[in-house]
Amino acid sequence: MERKSFLSVFFIVLLVSPAFILAKTIKEEGETRNKRQAQILLPIASYAGLTVTAPVFAALVAAYGIYAVTRYAIRKRRIVMYSDSHSCANNRGWCRESCFSHEYTDWANTFGVCGSYFCCRPY
Repeated sequence: MERKSFLSVFFIVLLVSPAFILAKTIKEEGETRNKRQAQILLPIASYAGLTVTAPVFAALVAAYGIYAVTRYAIRKRRIVMYSDSHSCANNRGWCRESCFSHEYTDWANTFGVCGSYFCCRPY
């Protein structure tokens, strides 16, 4: 009976001990990953006043914090669309927010085709 209890205790120790080693290794790996991500970025002062893409902005916030990013006036690029990127009036016009000076608004095709934009056709 002593042998069974000894083996039971021995195997329990073998099962539990890797958990501490694994937890320490995972923590070190996470710290290493954060250091590598910070090394990829340039120093925050080099981004001062610039507009950057969304992934770079997220990486800057993760590395330096939102306060530092806003203090250096770093902005995230916004995509502004002035047209909904398709033609109207049987491919003779273009859907835009406002027409150019050399175009007129085709009211017959505006609401059915362009939605909230205007169907702009050349004169």
